[in-house]
Amino acid sequence: MSLDLRYVLRSLSHAKVFTIAVVLTLGLGIGANTAIFSAVRGVFLRPLPHADGDRLMYLRHHTVNQGQTNVAFSVPEINDFRAQSRTMQQIAEYSPLTLSLLEATDASQIDVGLVTGNYLSVMGLKPIAGRGFTSGDDGAGAAPVILLSHAYWLTHFAGDPKIVGQTMRISKRAVEVIGVLEPAPFFPGRIDALMNMSISEHHVSAMMVQGRSHRMTEMIGRLAPGATVNQARQEMAIITQRRNAQYPESYEKAAAYTVELTPFKEILGRDARMMLWMLMGVASLVLVIACANVANLTLMRGVRREHEMTVRAALGAGASRLRRLLIVENLVLAGAGAVLGLLVAFAGVGTLSTFVARFSPRADEIHVDWMVLAFTALLAMLIAFLLSYVPRVGTEHSLGAGLAAGSLKTIGSGRRKRLQQALVITQVAVSMVLLSGAGLLVRSMQRLAAVDPGLNPKNVLTMEVPPDFTSPDIARAGQRYEEMQRALSSLPGVEVVGLGSTVPLRASQVQLEIKAESRPIENGATPTAEYRTADAGYFRAAGIPLLAGREFTAGDAASSGKVVILNKTLADRLFADVDPIGRRVAWTGDVLRFVGIPENDWRTVVGVMRDTKDGGLDATPMPVAFLPVSQAEFPPGGLVIRSTVDPTGLTTAARAIVRSIAPEQPIENVMSLEAVRDESVGPRRLNALLLGGFAILALVIAAIGIAAVLAFNVSARTNEIGIRMALGAAPGAVTTMILKEGFLLVGLGLMLGVASSLALSRTIESILFGVASRDPVTLAVVAATMSTIGLIACWMPARRASRIDPSEALRAS
Repeated sequence: MSLDLRYVLRSLSHAKVFTIAVVLTLGLGIGANTAIFSAVRGVFLRPLPHADGDRLMYLRHHTVNQGQTNVAFSVPEINDFRAQSRTMQQIAEYSPLTLSLLEATDASQIDVGLVTGNYLSVMGLKPIAGRGFTSGDDGAGAAPVILLSHAYWLTHFAGDPKIVGQTMRISKRAVEVIGVLEPAPFFPGRIDALMNMSISEHHVSAMMVQGRSHRMTEMIGRLAPGATVNQARQEMAIITQRRNAQYPESYEKAAAYTVELTPFKEILGRDARMMLWMLMGVASLVLVIACANVANLTLMRGVRREHEMTVRAALGAGASRLRRLLIVENLVLAGAGAVLGLLVAFAGVGTLSTFVARFSPRADEIHVDWMVLAFTALLAMLIAFLLSYVPRVGTEHSLGAGLAAGSLKTIGSGRRKRLQQALVITQVAVSMVLLSGAGLLVRSMQRLAAVDPGLNPKNVLTMEVPPDFTSPDIARAGQRYEEMQRALSSLPGVEVVGLGSTVPLRASQVQLEIKAESRPIENGATPTAEYRTADAGYFRAAGIPLLAGREFTAGDAASSGKVVILNKTLADRLFADVDPIGRRVAWTGDVLRFVGIPENDWRTVVGVMRDTKDGGLDATPMPVAFLPVSQAEFPPGGLVIRSTVDPTGLTTAARAIVRSIAPEQPIENVMSLEAVRDESVGPRRLNALLLGGFAILALVIAAIGIAAVLAFNVSARTNEIGIRMALGAAPGAVTTMILKEGFLLVGLGLMLGVASSLALSRTIESILFGVASRDPVTLAVVAATMSTIGLIACWMPARRASRIDPSEALRAS
């Protein structure tokens, strides 16, 4: 074997172009697959860091008939499951909350999860420094404490262990840092730390603890020993039915409340599943093209080495000996390609982690580990053995006999030529599939970018200055926002400054049931609407058109008649066949008593605004009810500044003004309204770039493969072409002949590619927007692009064939 290895290394050193081409091609193909597999491994295959993580279960409410699929639980509901469940060993509570953090020089936000004292025990997690939570941290009388996440500890405190025992100023309260948690993913979103409930007066209030309809808590359970997921699901369904019947006032029959139980590991990767497996499929197709290209290069090298192999066979080398030599050579090439592939994967893992972070909290677990290395090694060996059987496909006896009888005249053997042609057709077809997918994503991105957001975003700056609802002086917050508004209005170029609960095009987190006076409820299910607030300048600042009635005015004061403005979707839902102006609506539902809004607090509809694309340009408009800021139960948190100048030029001055008025309030997401609009295009742009990058790589490899095969055929047919030209064939005729042969392969590849694209198009249907998965325009453009590239690839060897000197070709033969 060592002799074979030395010979192979010496042989490859004399074939530098071949060696470099094969290693680069395999390196790119293997690297793409290794990088994607590292993501699949991190999100789906890697065991959870939690002890017995497979026993963790995540539970959510569904209201089947209202279409709400992600509803939280109330504390009484969680206590029902605690008391009645036998399949759950423990159940913990988790409530995400954003709080204000006051530091030495600035204020910012910190995202925390409020948890019960048994949370770490249920989750199977331990602190790496300090202590965890205990039952003594539960209840209103407990001092607020904080357990830092591992990531926040590293980024915010540089991994300093001395932070344990120190205090942080959160929501104007001193909070002790009790420890640092081991690295672990959180759901439903990333958080900076865990805290006990006492930091929020609302979370430990009787309203929260006793309110059955006050649903703002996540529920995570651990299966009891011996219990299965199916048993737990059946038990949860029984408990839910019993509960719904026992408290009919909290569970409308029309809503059809159910509970879904999902393994925690599965829920962490649910949103990433389709995208990652699609990318794995794409990377596999790139590897197919790479292997097809290398197989063609191997065939060509095999022909040039046929004389060598014939001599070896004549000297007594058996077929198995010759095959072993090929295996060693291809193991060396595939091994070098694997090393290069690992370098490619290491370089791409960071970008891939950023991409996956949009879909899964486990993105931090994506890295190259032993399993990824094993996958790469196995892939390299598989490729090596496949390529070793490309030069001659047949039995060992036929291989030896063929080599013993071989000569240079066999270079055009029909079987070898057909294999080369099949490989080229495969490369073209796979490239067509990838380019079609990339084209559909690009078209989706273009269609999304062209969507009308429902407002005029030009020259508008937005700022989020969220109020701290846990702060004792929350009542004064409204006055501070009015001060900000007056000061910002004095900036040069500013036309109007609007105040609202959220900035335009951002999704709202508050949805309440709403009813219209003397109007029937459709399907027996009370409609819901987003609760938003706006002042007299908000709609003008945001550029949202008024469709009917009037906007808010300064006269809509707290002491005036209560009014409301609806968006078109809500107006159509509540008043489909009548004019909504002058009609009355009111918030309703059991949850109102928990958020401080009175029942039957009727408001007169004074206006209807155009729908806006809140939450993304691809979002379906939600029903929205706007209340005047002066009549709302909560202070605003969004500032909208319309100007006559570039809004980004106002950023520094606007920040300074807000900071001078409210130094302890965080300032978030200072950006133009156009940038807010474009946020929803960004993920689709990244999707298109990823798939487009793979497609371009495949196209380049395929084009090189076409040109290489035709160039090889021209070289092999030099004698034939010389005779043709000696007998009077014009150079143009020779060019046409070679072009026809090459373009026949391209045409067959395109036909197969179009058929495959149509068959596979539905796999990406869910991530398309405004374009059909079988869009004929995309297929036509891609086919034309592939034809052009194919023509260029065919032209170079065809041009070379037309320049063959007949006399030299005949002398060489």
